[in-house]
Amino acid sequence: MGERLTDDDLRSFYELHYRSIVGAVTVVTGSRAAAEDCVHEALARAWERREQPDRIDRWVVTVALNLSRNRWRRVRREVPFVPADRDRAEPAADHESVDLRRALTAIPRRQREAVVLHYLLDMPVAEVAEVLGLSAGGVKHALFRGRRSLSSVLAVDEEVG
Repeated sequence: MGERLTDDDLRSFYELHYRSIVGAVTVVTGSRAAAEDCVHEALARAWERREQPDRIDRWVVTVALNLSRNRWRRVRREVPFVPADRDRAEPAADHESVDLRRALTAIPRRQREAVVLHYLLDMPVAEVAEVLGLSAGGVKHALFRGRRSLSSVLAVDEEVG
């Protein structure tokens, strides 16, 4: 077996990646509080499993997204999805950020997940595929459709190059 997660690994991960992962999961879920809950639970599970340090970022993102999906399935019958902009701890840097955040909430969840992981967390297609349980082609298709959906929502002409 490989090296196991230590206290220092977890602290380092928290300092380096926590904010960006919570931000990405917030965009997917529409709620910062829900995203924080999911990421905290994923971190607790990583600690319990003593996940390998070189895999923790991908593992935490995968588990946090799975937890957010499970949470969403439980509440979607009770409450419709409404992005909670008021939950954001930090104000958006500019109008474009606000527009993008709103546009992301308007596209289908699978497309939103692929776009957030690939473009906001800078994950390569293969890693997004592993996190979402899709083939590389499935991720590319979700990214293509996500860009098309976003351009429609944002009323932007996408140039194919």
